[in-house]
Amino acid sequence: MKYEFDTTTGEGSVIVTVVMSCERDEEGTYNENIDEVWFEGRNVMGIFTETQFRELEIEGCMRLAKHILEEADEAKIAAYEG
Repeated sequence: MKYEFDTTTGEGSVIVTVVMSCERDEEGTYNENIDEVWFEGRNVMGIFTETQFRELEIEGCMRLAKHILEEADEAKIAAYEG
């Protein structure tokens, strides 16, 4: 599964687009990984400090978990209404 989100990073709080991938099964998600980080049309994956990259990973995992919960809730509502 691919998941994409916009966030800010760096001293100037520039807006970047983070592209993550993960695998899912009945147990949940695993192998969450940042594949790309885009800024102004360029992949800037290699320019982050280890700390900045970890912060992006943490934010991405939190956003991904929230996204998956929202998807599940929407599916339950659709099943109930249908």
